[in-house]
Amino acid sequence: MARSGRFRVHARSVRTLLAAMSFLVLAHVPASATTTTSTAPVNSKETSLERIQRAVAKINAEASTPEGEADVVKRLSAQLAVSPDTLQAQHENWGVGYGEVAMVYGFARASKKPVTPDQVVEMRRSGMDWDVIAKNLGVKVDTVATRMKKNAGPKPTPHK
Repeated sequence: MARSGRFRVHARSVRTLLAAMSFLVLAHVPASATTTTSTAPVNSKETSLERIQRAVAKINAEASTPEGEADVVKRLSAQLAVSPDTLQAQHENWGVGYGEVAMVYGFARASKKPVTPDQVVEMRRSGMDWDVIAKNLGVKVDTVATRMKKNAGPKPTPHK
């Protein structure tokens, strides 16, 4: 009997030791490594901002050549009802790409408050994030994302 009593004490000690070791191991594992992947939908605001950034990048890439810049300015001028000269001046004065120019117009025009594109640029220069600007202006970021998709231009035709 003495032997089985010792075994129980020993087994209990081993379980306690294993539990303590498990705790120590898990305490040093980053939280991101212990979380499970969720199938919940992504926050729509983040998705919309990402869509806007893709459209901005697409417009800026297209405008990176003289011919592309002329096409972008012509298209944005027609879509935004702003003269090409004004767009080019804003591009230079604001120090941003044409994609950002389109984004600024998108936020200004979607605003529930009277705001000019220059005021949106000043908000951004003051350090505000786009989601904070959207909230301050009462803008639904998804609305701007949809408009930006239109500003990004036609999809290229695949070569055959």
